[in-house]
Amino acid sequence: MKNAIFLGALAIVASTSLRAQGPVDWNTAGNFSLNPLSSFLGTTDGVPINFRTDNLFRARINERVTYSSLNTFPNIPADGFTLITPDMGFLNQPPSGPFSRLHLAEGGEDGNAEQWGYRPWQRNGVTFTGNTDQGYIGQKFREGGE
Repeated sequence: MKNAIFLGALAIVASTSLRAQGPVDWNTAGNFSLNPLSSFLGTTDGVPINFRTDNLFRARINERVTYSSLNTFPNIPADGFTLITPDMGFLNQPPSGPFSRLHLAEGGEDGNAEQWGYRPWQRNGVTFTGNTDQGYIGQKFREGGE
């Protein structure tokens, strides 16, 4: 029994020391000695972060992105906007992403990305879409803090 415990501990130490020579991966069992300036969960290559449960799309955090049009308004910045939805159907409707800092959308591809009523100042709040309807709660954002 002591030999089995010793060999198990030796295997853990060996794998830890081998791993320490390469890039550090995120450990789902816990992480220690993280540097908040260089350690993060995310991407560095300009792509959104998608989240899944049961291997189904559930949420997205946008990369730095500008939508070409949203409810006829051009060039809508959507950096870091977050979408929570039960499936990917929402992303198959223009503008293919969340409308505000947090966007809660019903699933499916019909009537769940309702743009009617959207205004460019609807950035710093929560958007709700579903049943061919849209709601917004939040700050009326103005460039320059006017």
